[in-house]
Amino acid sequence: MSRKQNVLTLVLALAAGFAGHALYAGFATPRVAQARAADSSDLQWEFCAVTKSQFAGSPRGGAYWVAYFRSNGNIDVTTVETGPTANAFSKAVAKLGEEGWDMVGEAPLEVRPGVPGGTSTAIFFKRRKE
Repeated sequence: MSRKQNVLTLVLALAAGFAGHALYAGFATPRVAQARAADSSDLQWEFCAVTKSQFAGSPRGGAYWVAYFRSNGNIDVTTVETGPTANAFSKAVAKLGEEGWDMVGEAPLEVRPGVPGGTSTAIFFKRRKE
């Protein structure tokens, strides 16, 4: 082999190595989250929570409240009830799933401030504002 062929082979090998590294690095390394300027609609969410109802007259099958948290500080509550053969919690969660809500966690939710037993566990959901 001539010197010219050796240099050309070396250059092609280095170019292939760099190209392979660049391609592999794109697939193998995790992507770092990048802060991006987004319009305010990308960052607006609405939230709700599902909790066991806190009133004595619950139907035999049970009742759960779905509390929708509004940006003005108000809470709209919907009661989901079932008969004795159905599960009110699963009905409430299925309803939220059909409406596009995603579950985000579980935490205490103060239902009746200042009343003993007024804090119950709730399942929280969120979805993008429309």
